[in-house]
Amino acid sequence: MYFKYILTGIALLIGGLLAVQGSINSQLGGILKSPFLAAFISFSVGTLTLLALNVLVRTELPGKELLSSMPIYLFLGGIIGAIYVSSAIILIPKIGVATMLGASIGGQMIVASIIDHYGWFNVAIHQISAGRIIGILLLIVGVYLIERF
Repeated sequence: MYFKYILTGIALLIGGLLAVQGSINSQLGGILKSPFLAAFISFSVGTLTLLALNVLVRTELPGKELLSSMPIYLFLGGIIGAIYVSSAIILIPKIGVATMLGASIGGQMIVASIIDHYGWFNVAIHQISAGRIIGILLLIVGVYLIERF
């Protein structure tokens, strides 16, 4: 039970890193005068980091058969990541880090609740409840208050 709280705390810290990442990438985009070049540099550094980690832990590369048998949608994560990072670089200077991340998290919670409810992508089913809906609505109200004040 306590382990779940520890993992939630780690997720909270990682979420804080997204605010730092968005701010750094936004500054990089301003200096380079291109959100897409800034996102490319960010992903390049991330790719090199992941390459080094995979070499360090000696990850075995998947075979051609496994790769060809995987559903095509499993390869969309990189595209979604590129859209998110590029959008954050564009939006943060216009609406601020708190509003960008708050609205982004609101969207994530709405879609995540639908995914959980139906068990899409082989996740465990967690039914949408009144408490979850109220939580999402409070989050959206919070984003409104952050943007307004």
